[in-house]
Amino acid sequence: MIHLFHGEDDFSLREELAALKSPLDADGMLVSNTSPLDGRTLKAGDLLAVCATVPFLGNQRLVVVEGLLGRFESQRSSGKRREGRGSRESIEPWKALPSALAEMPESTVLVFVDGELSASNPLLRLLAPVAEVREFEPPRQRAVPDWIRARADNTELSISPRAVSLLAELVGNDLRMLSQEMEKLGVYAGGRQIEEEDVKELVTSAREASVLAMVDAVVEGRSGQAVRLLEQLRDEGASSTLALNMITRQYRNLILAKELMLAHLSPAEIGQRLGIRSDFALRKVLEQSRRYSLPQLETAFARLLEADAAIKRGIYDEDLAVDILLDDLAGLSAPAATASRGAAPRWRS
Repeated sequence: MIHLFHGEDDFSLREELAALKSPLDADGMLVSNTSPLDGRTLKAGDLLAVCATVPFLGNQRLVVVEGLLGRFESQRSSGKRREGRGSRESIEPWKALPSALAEMPESTVLVFVDGELSASNPLLRLLAPVAEVREFEPPRQRAVPDWIRARADNTELSISPRAVSLLAELVGNDLRMLSQEMEKLGVYAGGRQIEEEDVKELVTSAREASVLAMVDAVVEGRSGQAVRLLEQLRDEGASSTLALNMITRQYRNLILAKELMLAHLSPAEIGQRLGIRSDFALRKVLEQSRRYSLPQLETAFARLLEADAAIKRGIYDEDLAVDILLDDLAGLSAPAATASRGAAPRWRS
């Protein structure tokens, strides 16, 4: 049996993969008969060899291939940036894969796991006729309350309608975070119904956490993830101006940290100067500042100021200005040695 799981909703995908494993482990031998393969470097012959291997002292062999189809995505597909992907790989060595997989033992269950894939992905099109293909997409914001209610029923949690609405508003459609928050709320409620006040007590920082995750993705060069998080925040009602202000604040801290590091101040002194009391937050600022040279950080900060000016002057609306800004900042996230090569900003047209 061949399965192909892909999509942006990694949480639901992983749950489905776990559900698939459970009936395969009736004899308790699946752990020793599971072969995880890194699809980013996998060769067709190696995949076929593993799939042809019969299980050892068990009834089933599970082969899980992560990230193979992503190799066949073009750098830009359907107008979306794809992090870490270059030009599309040749499909020629893989064209015989579907017919070859048809010969694998019935005891082998093969699962391809990947992120977002375009409909034009050549390996997806090759495998679709011989595999059970499932695409996992996060629910739209208006469908999140339904997901929360269904999840509560499945996990035997009781939650009031007002608590459902507030939880959906605060967390949005990040299903992994929703699941974690619901687990915490269940423990906190101790068997009684989860109420709106419980959500206010435990989950009010969820949106701030999402904003900080987006900022980290921008600074650390994970442009694809940054764009997805920004789109999610917008869907949840957050403004692009909020995102711009938070990114600007972080780059300001990075510049100050870099200057203080070059002045040979200790981490404790840097934290005191920046007013950062959390050891975790300070370590993150120091690690992120080391990714850049000072000229890179100064260039990034100049881009931020130009984006703010472009919004205030009406050159671009705030959403478009921030979208352009993220693209510009992605070009500055290269190693410090390439600091002087940043492209010119695009605010004046």
